[in-house]
Amino acid sequence: MFDKPTMRIIPSSTVVRAHLFRHGEVAGSRVCRGHHDAPLSPRGEAQTEAAAAWFRATYPTPDLVISSDLGRCTALARLLSDTPLLVPALREQDMGRWDGRGWEQLTLEDPAGTTAYWDDYVNARPPGGESYAECFARAVDWWSAQDFGDKRVVVVTHIGVIRALACHWMGMGPDQALRWAPGYASHSRVLLAEAGAVIESFGETTGRA
Repeated sequence: MFDKPTMRIIPSSTVVRAHLFRHGEVAGSRVCRGHHDAPLSPRGEAQTEAAAAWFRATYPTPDLVISSDLGRCTALARLLSDTPLLVPALREQDMGRWDGRGWEQLTLEDPAGTTAYWDDYVNARPPGGESYAECFARAVDWWSAQDFGDKRVVVVTHIGVIRALACHWMGMGPDQALRWAPGYASHSRVLLAEAGAVIESFGETTGRA
């Protein structure tokens, strides 16, 4: 099923084939988006349709399609499955009272708070929101509670969650999250077994409009 180098790393007959999709481009620019249910832009809608068509043409039907319950993610999930599982734990970092507001205006109104946030993105907590460390733990706790067995699983989510899962699988902490930079509507493919993870691709742009 796999080449010899991969089998040496994953000596297991039970392998989860995980496909991570980031949602398409969102309307507006330079906006703080977390739990705010921002709509896709026209380009994002086209990216979503193209990504779904590419996946259906490239891979077998997945056993499960799981998605953040925010609309920018469910748009793709519903193209891949009639019954996707919607999971609030897969939402982006909660940005609290900053959510849905422009970064330029936030910087003018709360220069100390925004500077503190960018100086320590892992531990700084937006007013009324959660730190990235808390978002990271939420995503990892959700993944660790699953038992997917020998299945092909699609997860449609946000950049913060994708970074958290990639770090977790590679044994890295949240302070390394910015090393991963998947673009809008990008696809990442990971093999997961008891012995560890193999990232076959990360942030593929195939299928994007």
